[in-house]
Amino acid sequence: MSDEPLEIVIPMDLRFKWSAGPHLGHFLRELREGNIVANRCPECGRLQLPPTPVCGRCHVAMGTDWVPLSTKGTVISYSFVVDPMYDAGIGDMRPVPYTIAAIVLDGGPDVAFFHRLEEKDPEKVRVGMRVEAVFRPPGKRQGLMEDIIHFRTID
Repeated sequence: MSDEPLEIVIPMDLRFKWSAGPHLGHFLRELREGNIVANRCPECGRLQLPPTPVCGRCHVAMGTDWVPLSTKGTVISYSFVVDPMYDAGIGDMRPVPYTIAAIVLDGGPDVAFFHRLEEKDPEKVRVGMRVEAVFRPPGKRQGLMEDIIHFRTID
């Protein structure tokens, strides 16, 4: 008798639908239309991006004060990712390398939005660079964060 471990492979295709809720759902519907919105806390005035049902600072319920933000912004920090990691959103490893950045969108000075940059050359990325969202074509958008392909550098 061999001590070799046996392996049983059972392929599973499990599809789930989860509600995004009223706040994130509104944000995702706006993304599908090519817009980026945040919600404003009725107590402290802080913007939440992506929108949340409760303010992260003063912990009060967020209302429906939607603030449209520009699709342009300024990079305030960034990281180059060179090690592959599993992405449950695509069910596979993320292709590397890529650049992830914290971007302060015009019209929302107190909140950073994290997303991929088109630029992958470490010599060309810098804090303070101006970027703009590049959306999928209107017929291809699904109301997902991936509706923004990346942010490209602008002058």
